[in-house]
Amino acid sequence: MKTNGEELPDRTFEEAARLAAHYSKNSGAEKVEVDYVEKKQVKKPNGSKPGFVVYYTNYSMMIDSDISGIQEVQ
Repeated sequence: MKTNGEELPDRTFEEAARLAAHYSKNSGAEKVEVDYVEKKQVKKPNGSKPGFVVYYTNYSMMIDSDISGIQEVQ
C-alpha cells in the first residue's frame, strides 16, 4: 500500500491482512498467519521463477480469513 510516508491505521493493516488471508491457499482455516514487510525489504533473486521473492525483517499477525465487513477498497 502506498502511504506517502505516513503510518497506516491499525484497521487498514487488519483489513489488508484479512484480504491476503482470504485469497491465500489457507483461506479455509479459522486463523491464518500473514507476514508483512516494507517494500524496501523485498527482493527478487536473479533468475528466480515469477512471483518468487525473499524478504527480510518481516512481521507477522494471526488473522481471521473472513472478509465480511471490510470496507470497499479504494
